[in-house]
Amino acid sequence: MLLFADNLAMPGLDPKGFAAAAAAMPPYVRKNQADLAKEEQERFKRGVLKGIQSGVYSQFVGYHADMSHQMHSMGNPIGTQRFLPWHRDYLVTLELALRILEPDFYFPTWHWTTDQAIPAWLNAFTPDGVIGLNNQPIPITRNPGGDPRVKTLPSTADIKRVVQHPTYTAFTLALEGARPFGAHNQVHVWVGGTMSDLETAPADPLFWLHHAEIDRLWNQWQQPHADQHPDLTGSDSIMDPWQDKADDLENTTKLGYSYPRNNGGRQ
Repeated sequence: MLLFADNLAMPGLDPKGFAAAAAAMPPYVRKNQADLAKEEQERFKRGVLKGIQSGVYSQFVGYHADMSHQMHSMGNPIGTQRFLPWHRDYLVTLELALRILEPDFYFPTWHWTTDQAIPAWLNAFTPDGVIGLNNQPIPITRNPGGDPRVKTLPSTADIKRVVQHPTYTAFTLALEGARPFGAHNQVHVWVGGTMSDLETAPADPLFWLHHAEIDRLWNQWQQPHADQHPDLTGSDSIMDPWQDKADDLENTTKLGYSYPRNNGGRQ
């Protein structure tokens, strides 16, 4: 299988820093999955399947299984600061790769505060062929609401409390996993199955819609908090395995994508 970092025939992308390649791509909008037309739904599925076939999808799943990237809190203050910029880089880099395989591809958002079920058009979309770091297939399973610790998805009221935090550290902790289930962790545990394990979660296509929503909420929070940034210096500010710096990832427009201005009144 030819993995993406070895496949330099894919034009316009440098595996050392994908975020910089966004400038060469036409800008695009990450729409709410509930607003997608049938063709947009099918385009998303085609892009994921092409990514699996090419090996790039499995490679990105492997990046998330490698905790040396320090992209989650888990008692690690550096991971707390890196969580949002690292996952922003993670999404946009794979998105760019899949846009080469499937033109106009993008990751839609899943507004789980209002759409409190697995999107119907993705219920049966659990593709085979994703390979883990152990070279074994990752079966995609789900058990929504099956964990007794998390019976519901985050509510609009939950997110209103999160976005009221005035500092970056307090905001990202509340969004990720504080108390002990912030919105991010709550969704992973609620979906269950493959999504409930850090090493396998990105194999489930729902992961990308979920993290696009996390990124949208950060983008929304950034607007009135322009003076708040991740507290990262030196090598900690570099979003390995790429060379993009946290500062390079602050502005989604500069990265080539945006979110709809009007979300139909949805938080």
